[in-house]
Amino acid sequence: MRTSVKIILAVSYIVLSLLFISCEDMMGNFLEKPPGVDVTEDTIFATQNNVETFIMGIYKDGMYTDMPEWNDRNGKRDAAFGCYCDEAENVASWYSSQRYNTASITPQNNGDAGRWTYRWKAIRSINTLLDRIDDVPDASDEYKKQAKGQALFIRGLCYFEMFKRYGGVPIVDKRFSFDDPESLKIGRATLEETVDFIVKDAVEAAKLLPDKWPLNHTGKATKGAALMLKSRTLLYAASDLSNTATPPLALQGHNELISYGNYDVNRWKLAADAAKEVIDWAPNGEVRLIDDRGEDKNYQYVWSVADNEEVIMSSKLTGSVGFGTNVFKSLNNFYFTQSGTMITQNFVEKYEKKDGTPQYWDPNGGNNLAQIYKDLDPRFGQSIGYNGAYWNKDFPVLTLWEGAVPSNQPPLLDLKTGYWVRKYVPEELNLSTNAFAIWTLYRLAEAYLNYAEALNEFHGRPVKEAYDAVNLIRGRSGMPDFPSDLSQEEFREKIRNERSIELFFEEHRLWDVMRWRIAEEDGVMQGGMKGIKIYKLPDPSSEFRWEPYVFEERFWKASMYRIPFPQSEVDKGYIIQNSGW
Repeated sequence: MRTSVKIILAVSYIVLSLLFISCEDMMGNFLEKPPGVDVTEDTIFATQNNVETFIMGIYKDGMYTDMPEWNDRNGKRDAAFGCYCDEAENVASWYSSQRYNTASITPQNNGDAGRWTYRWKAIRSINTLLDRIDDVPDASDEYKKQAKGQALFIRGLCYFEMFKRYGGVPIVDKRFSFDDPESLKIGRATLEETVDFIVKDAVEAAKLLPDKWPLNHTGKATKGAALMLKSRTLLYAASDLSNTATPPLALQGHNELISYGNYDVNRWKLAADAAKEVIDWAPNGEVRLIDDRGEDKNYQYVWSVADNEEVIMSSKLTGSVGFGTNVFKSLNNFYFTQSGTMITQNFVEKYEKKDGTPQYWDPNGGNNLAQIYKDLDPRFGQSIGYNGAYWNKDFPVLTLWEGAVPSNQPPLLDLKTGYWVRKYVPEELNLSTNAFAIWTLYRLAEAYLNYAEALNEFHGRPVKEAYDAVNLIRGRSGMPDFPSDLSQEEFREKIRNERSIELFFEEHRLWDVMRWRIAEEDGVMQGGMKGIKIYKLPDPSSEFRWEPYVFEERFWKASMYRIPFPQSEVDKGYIIQNSGW
């Protein structure tokens, strides 16, 4: 990226951060004015400049990242969602992911309470903006249109995040009247009504938003982001968790709140069409698959370079980080969070060999670890820190074997699984240099994978367009095409595995596992989680012995497919709690 572009991006991060701060000062709690500051709703909607600050506050409350952040807005979540499933493990036992791993979440502590509150803050602000934006005297019609589009997108995003967790939720599409307390008691909409509401907001937002913003507005919602929201929503709606008459755990007399109540294959057609709409839109937004950086670099470029051409929308909530910050927490261990985030052997075994065949991992271990790593899908080395891998200029070789003298890297502490997270830790982040913590909400590769999955399910077999879509993603990383004679079931398993690899640690795996209803399968969200112990063989061998072992037994219960509403909401008397809570 050119230096001038980097400067502009850095300035945009700073400006957005200042806007967030000033918006909090202006808005206080919801729309209440802070003590000693005479700010009213009329003040906010008196000028376009004030409205723009207000919109930045909506982004702050309604957007999110999967970067662990110990703050109320992020629900004080200290672990990435990859640690909630078979992607990863937190070393420390007291982190939020362990409540999922031990099946011990409760309505009082479901890991999402903070986000629940902030989503509703954002929705309240959005409904206020939609009601008042036309009153702004110095705002052009074009500005008002784009403001409405951004608001509708973020409202839809907030509802999608609740839909994938809870099923049907209360729909609030207008301002409350505080003169009528009964109007505040809104019960849950059905799952179908909730999905339709999200799609309606996404469709309307797409009509109002530009294909691309000027560079100094990078991070705002575009038409492509709205189309991706629609695509992801319809994919989830068509999947096994929702598109069924038999949910995992019935909700007595109210199954319509957690499922459609029937299976309809045409829901997959809607999902396929929505994904294709994103793919067809991409040239207008100057969005494309990154395929010109080399098979060994294309994938890493996608996650390590801010706002590259594959990104449809990214969050600007985190900004630049370095050692000792809330994301890359420790100077001593380079772990993704303070607790230590490590990739499970269960997940590593999903990587195919470069020739597209499965990699055999002997259950008794072996003396060929370096060769195994060399043979794996190039995305393995671009995603995961493994023994012998390059880390950065300060620590060029990771020595993760037992008894290694950490002369060229930080102390290992408790290396539970044998792997570190490479993704989201850019090589330029070192002892003397900070780097941007980049969180991508949507990128084009997801649309291709959504398209391939939905086509296979709709047609009952993998059609040519499904093969073409997934093979584009694989080909840019040097991986061969899928075999051309797969059955629907075989293609389904391979596309699910492909999503796991391509979308690794982008907050997809946990929710994919949920929507596919495979959480209870051994080694997914229950059963033995594996790591490996690594031993260096005597010189002059350059090989390493590896021995698998189970570091943790995880547990699962069917009620977790729909997490519990906060008990404080249920106690108000108008929310029906999900099953099993």
